[in-house]
Amino acid sequence: MSRPSEFDLIRDCFSSGYPAANDLLLGIGDDCSLIRPPADMELAQSIDTQVAEVHFPTDAPGNLIASRALRCAVSDLAAMGAVPQGFHLALTLSDNNEDFLRDFASGLRLTANTLGIPLLGGDTTYGKHLTISVAVQGWLPRGLGLRRDAARAGQDVWLTGKVGAAALVLDDILRDPTRDDQETAPYYHPRVHLSFGHLLLSLATSAIDISDGLIQDARHIANASGVILHLDATAIPTAVSPEHSRWRECLTGGDDYQLLFTAPQSARERIEACALTAGLNHCARIGHVEEGEPDVCVRKNGELLTFEQEGYTHFNR
Repeated sequence: MSRPSEFDLIRDCFSSGYPAANDLLLGIGDDCSLIRPPADMELAQSIDTQVAEVHFPTDAPGNLIASRALRCAVSDLAAMGAVPQGFHLALTLSDNNEDFLRDFASGLRLTANTLGIPLLGGDTTYGKHLTISVAVQGWLPRGLGLRRDAARAGQDVWLTGKVGAAALVLDDILRDPTRDDQETAPYYHPRVHLSFGHLLLSLATSAIDISDGLIQDARHIANASGVILHLDATAIPTAVSPEHSRWRECLTGGDDYQLLFTAPQSARERIEACALTAGLNHCARIGHVEEGEPDVCVRKNGELLTFEQEGYTHFNR
């Protein structure tokens, strides 16, 4: 029996089984997708690229790679407070491996349906390294998107949940990339806070998702807003206790995809109520915003902490 052609395989794997988009006029199979924009809405767009041996082990199963790639990309929509509209997928494959592609597509379909985001189109090319680019987009009420530049002095700093679990399990994943259980879930299947992010549109002033490390990503808000973020280390929910030898890695390791956000003090009760409704058991107020030269100050029992590396950087490893 002959193997399916490249185009047959792509059609079989990616042309059906994904959520439907009511605003989609033209999708997979043409040069562009065509979208009908709703009235009084803005389009939020983001793209995320993951490369084998940089963002995931080459030997990881295709379904786990797909889950991680799509979830990490969609988290940017959550940080902006957007409702997903759809995504485009660009795949660079080192060979035409039918089993891998079907496994990848299976994980992609499952994750897309879980997150409620349709596949709009994409491209597949040959290259030396498996590379996955996911471009996501979503709708926002005009003028309400959560940006990084609107944190103001006197506001609170919040975090949706625990950080550090993905970083601490990474060594185990590198030893066994096929492992798919509760402990590896924060790495392969990070929770994406779409519904809570949308609720924050009326409560928060700025937000970011924690992809490269809490301290480093907090600095993005500080720099964009021109403020100091003061964080209480003992208030930060972490995967291990502050007495643990690897506790500091929780603050800098990244791959958490929790939302870090700022909000007025007057919103505290409403944020706590929304977190309870969303099932965020570890959503916590972890600091406050002050005027001053942009900075992130982390104190543990009054002592100012310093970090040799605040987070992950691609060109400083």
